[in-house]
Amino acid sequence: MPAPTSPPDVRPVPATGVSRRVLLAAAAWSVLHLLVAACWLLAPGSRPGLEGGDGNAGSGLLTALPPTTTAWLVLALAGCGLAATLAAALHRPSTGTAVAAFAVAGGLGALAADMRALVLLGYLCAIVAPATFVVVFTVGALRSRRARPWLAGVVLLAVAGGVSGLLEPGTVGRLAEDLRGPLAAELPPRGHLALLLAGAVLFAGLGVLVRRATSGSCSACGRPGATWTRPEAVARWGRIATLVAAAGPLPYALLRMTWLTPWPVGLPDGTDPALRLFGLALGAAALGGAVLTIGLIRPWGEIWPSWVPVVRGRPVPRLLPVVAGGLVAVVLLAASPAMVAMGVSGLFSGDWVGASFLVVFPTLPWGLALAAAVAAYAWRRRGTCPSCGQGAAPLDVRA
Repeated sequence: MPAPTSPPDVRPVPATGVSRRVLLAAAAWSVLHLLVAACWLLAPGSRPGLEGGDGNAGSGLLTALPPTTTAWLVLALAGCGLAATLAAALHRPSTGTAVAAFAVAGGLGALAADMRALVLLGYLCAIVAPATFVVVFTVGALRSRRARPWLAGVVLLAVAGGVSGLLEPGTVGRLAEDLRGPLAAELPPRGHLALLLAGAVLFAGLGVLVRRATSGSCSACGRPGATWTRPEAVARWGRIATLVAAAGPLPYALLRMTWLTPWPVGLPDGTDPALRLFGLALGAAALGGAVLTIGLIRPWGEIWPSWVPVVRGRPVPRLLPVVAGGLVAVVLLAASPAMVAMGVSGLFSGDWVGASFLVVFPTLPWGLALAAAVAAYAWRRRGTCPSCGQGAAPLDVRA
């Protein structure tokens, strides 16, 4: 008679510093939202416009459900989240605790599935990213022979923008004035929407940590993992996922780039140059996102290129692309229900503008592919785990 197999080695969740940080963050998030939801119930006017206005109503559950109902839902989810966090911190982890954490993550994800976070992220990237790139590239290219020829192209674009009136101080000033009011009004509700999404990611991470502990895996890296998570495997399927994710923003970027031609798509005649400038900034940010995504499988995604000042030639911190790409993937997936619904509704109603959202904003395949690409990058570069000693040196992208 064979000897009974011993149960897996179950370790408490707080075995590593990473786990402790996740537990503390989950507890803080839960306590904060218990207080916030209680304030919403006691003082409904304190709720920061999560139900949306005339321009964005109906884009998610927060806009479709009554404010009191969503307040109770947030209260319940925060309470369950705190209970799961305390169970993971004070007791031996169990499958039930992992299920509870995943359930809270799913509930928050469903509640915060809204495209307004994507709109906010896109607007912030359009405002910050192009100008930041120009400044950083100009400073770095002055000291890089390889990048110096490209600097002439940046100068020509700036001159063309000034001649066309797009980069005149008056145009930039009108754009800033037009954006200041709406952004100030929308930051509180959209910021809290982002906080709900952060809670979904946080409790999903807590569920993963608890699941690792109950299965006997390393709580820091999850090893031993499935064969498809090994560096050689992720180098293969990660390349495909990265190329698909890089193609995601291209339709929107190319659409906006037509605004540089005499045949702009979607731009009414006589439009204020400030609006044209903002549309081009959105397209430039989308195009930059595609380029940065390609960096997940290129050497300059691991070593800072020569045109980046101060850090040129140094390794890119592994968490930087993972956190940035993961943030975009979460926001894209959160916007997918509304985007897909708009596109499908347009197909059935004959509204081809609405139907075009399925092609111009392919948020669902784009978000899934980006999440896979980021995971592949993280697994390929993680190297030997300092906690359990498993794993080999990071796999170079050129290997």
